[in-house]
Amino acid sequence: MTVTRDEPQETLAIIPARGGSKMIPKKNIHPLAGKPLLAYVLAAIHHAHSVRRVIVDTDNEEIAAIARQYGAETPYVRPAALAEDSTPMIPVVDHALRWLEEHEHYAPEYVLLAQPTEPFIRSDHIDRLFELVTTKGADSGITCIEVPRIFHPYHVRRMTDKGFLEFDQPEMHYAHPTRQSDPRRYAFGNCYWFRRDAFFREHGLEVGRRVGLGIDELGAFDINTPNDLALAECIIRAGLV
Repeated sequence: MTVTRDEPQETLAIIPARGGSKMIPKKNIHPLAGKPLLAYVLAAIHHAHSVRRVIVDTDNEEIAAIARQYGAETPYVRPAALAEDSTPMIPVVDHALRWLEEHEHYAPEYVLLAQPTEPFIRSDHIDRLFELVTTKGADSGITCIEVPRIFHPYHVRRMTDKGFLEFDQPEMHYAHPTRQSDPRRYAFGNCYWFRRDAFFREHGLEVGRRVGLGIDELGAFDINTPNDLALAECIIRAGLV
């Protein structure tokens, strides 16, 4: 790994962690193997060489206190209007970057966005993706996992109005009868890096010239339900991470 903390680029990590979660109350700080869920992503970022500053974007003081306990900054409170179940991520990031510029005159060149619900993100995922973005001269990058054959778009079925199943792309399904013949497709992994100027230019996360870093499926494990939480506990107890 060639990235060091002496890199000239100013880099910021934003961890969005609102307080209102319904499926798992207080999900972002729910205990997982003796630590709040938020602590896992903060630990990975802390040990990454590519991140200079870390903030947790939250509307909840309990989450903010735990974030500070684990080494993150909480320089502002997220507005309630940006903390609804249906709030998209783009305006949350937009608010964070504009607040920092307006109140601190701080404008990082590169921004990392990582979710607190993905406890198995690793420091090397963060650093390798940053290195890929910067060495390729890209505007953004994401970690990604290869789509398993059972979820491949060529083999997806849909239900008709009459209640029968049809292949969504029958000609492509029959043209690719084996796993080896399936064109590789990728799904989102566990984090984004992007240039701040490209974000504002296109108002998006996957902007401009994009690159992708393939990671293992476990690294992209995302906790949304109580079953996910229980499985994560089993994974940790089994020593798989």
